Amino acid sequence: MKYSNDDLALTLRDSQDGISAELFGSFAATGVSRDEWDQLVLKLDGDVYATYDWCRIWWKHYGANRALRIFVFRRSGHLVGVAPMFIEKFGVGPLSVKIGKRVGSDFALTIFTLPIADDHIEAAYKIVVRALTLMEECDVISFSFMPGGDRTRAGLRRACKDLEKFITVVRDAPAAPHTIFELPDTVQKYLSDLPKRYRQNYRRQRRMLESTSNVVVDVVHNHPEVSEAFQAFTALHARQWQAEGLLGHFGDWPSSRAFNTELVAELAKLNRVKMTRIFSDSELVSAQYAFVFGRRCFWRLPARLPHHEFERFGLGILGLVHLIECMIDIQVKEIEAGVGHYDYKLHYGGKESAVSSFAVVTTRPKGALRGRAFLKLSQFIHLAYYRLWRLRVASYLPIRGPLSRTWIRSRL
Repeated sequence: MKYSNDDLALTLRDSQDGISAELFGSFAATGVSRDEWDQLVLKLDGDVYATYDWCRIWWKHYGANRALRIFVFRRSGHLVGVAPMFIEKFGVGPLSVKIGKRVGSDFALTIFTLPIADDHIEAAYKIVVRALTLMEECDVISFSFMPGGDRTRAGLRRACKDLEKFITVVRDAPAAPHTIFELPDTVQKYLSDLPKRYRQNYRRQRRMLESTSNVVVDVVHNHPEVSEAFQAFTALHARQWQAEGLLGHFGDWPSSRAFNTELVAELAKLNRVKMTRIFSDSELVSAQYAFVFGRRCFWRLPARLPHHEFERFGLGILGLVHLIECMIDIQVKEIEAGVGHYDYKLHYGGKESAVSSFAVVTTRPKGALRGRAFLKLSQFIHLAYYRLWRLRVASYLPIRGPLSRTWIRSRL
C-alpha cells in the first residue's frame, strides 16, 4: 500500500481496551487542534517537548527525508493519547535499516514522555509497535530517550512482552543522568535548604557583584520582546563558548538556531518562554533560556559573560539561582534541567535521575539481522566519532564543525 504523508488517514483498530486508534501522516490531517492536544499534555503533567507546537516546529526543521506517523487515541470521542512518531531509513540500498522513532527524539537534546492517559498506556503502545512493525515493516523502533520518572515505561514493557512474537526488546537500560530541581513554595525555603557552604557562597558572590556595579535582574516573557531577548542570549552564549575555543549549542547542533528562533517566536505567543537575565551596569552578563508549561520549567541553556574580571562573581551560579527564584515566584514546582552530570546543579538543589534508552527489533529474520547490526553500528559510531574523535582529537583542532548528522540520527 502506497500513500503520501499528507493523505494518510487510517483507522487501526476499534475497541482495543475501549479506545479507538487512527494513524495520520500530517499534523493537519489529525483534526486535533493545538488546544486539544496541549490540554491532554497539561492534564497528564507532561513535557513542553510533547506539545503540539514543539512537535510541529521540530518536524518542520528536522523532518526532511522522514515519514511522519501520528497515532491518535480516543475513548468515547475524547482524546486520551497522541504518539507522534516518524520513520526513516539509515544506510544505503539493501544495507539500509528502517527505523521508527518519536518526533523530537533527536537533534534537540530533549527527554520526554509520550502523552498517553494512564488507563490506556499498554494498549496504545501495543498499537504503535504493531503498526510500525507489521504495517510499516520497521526493523527497529526506538522510544529513547525516556526520563527517569517516565510513567509510561512499565506499560511499554508489558506491551512489548505481549508482542514477543513480533518484536524483541534489545535495549532497556540507563543511558545518562538528567537533573531535576523540585522547588519549594518560597525562595527563603529554597535558600535555607541549601548546604551552608553553597548558600554562603551564593550570597557572597551576589554581594560582591552588587558592590562593584549597578545590578539589575529581570525576566522577559512577553511577545515580541522575548524574541529580541533571545537574540541577545544567543550572542552571549556564543561569546562564552568562543572564549573556550568551542562553538556552543547553536554551532554544535545543526539548524538549531533557526529551530529555536521559530520556537521562541511561536511559544512566546502562548506565554511559554522565559528569559531570565542579570545586567551589570546595563551590560548583559548572565541569561537563562527556558520554557514553562503547567507547573514545570524546562531549562534549555545558560549563557554568561566570559570576561576574566567577572569570573570571581560566579555568574553561572548567580544565573541559576535567579532562574530558580523567578520560577518559585510564578509557582513553578519543578525545573527539568537537562541531560548530563553537572556538579554545580547538584550543589544548588538538583537531583539526578537516569535517562533510559529503550529499543525493540523485529523478529522477522532479515529485519532482525539488519536491526541488530544497526545497534552494533550505532555503538561503533558513538565510540569512534563522538568519544574518540569529537571529545579527544577534534578538541585540539583550531577549527571544528557542527556535530555529525549521522551520529545524531544513529543514537538510540
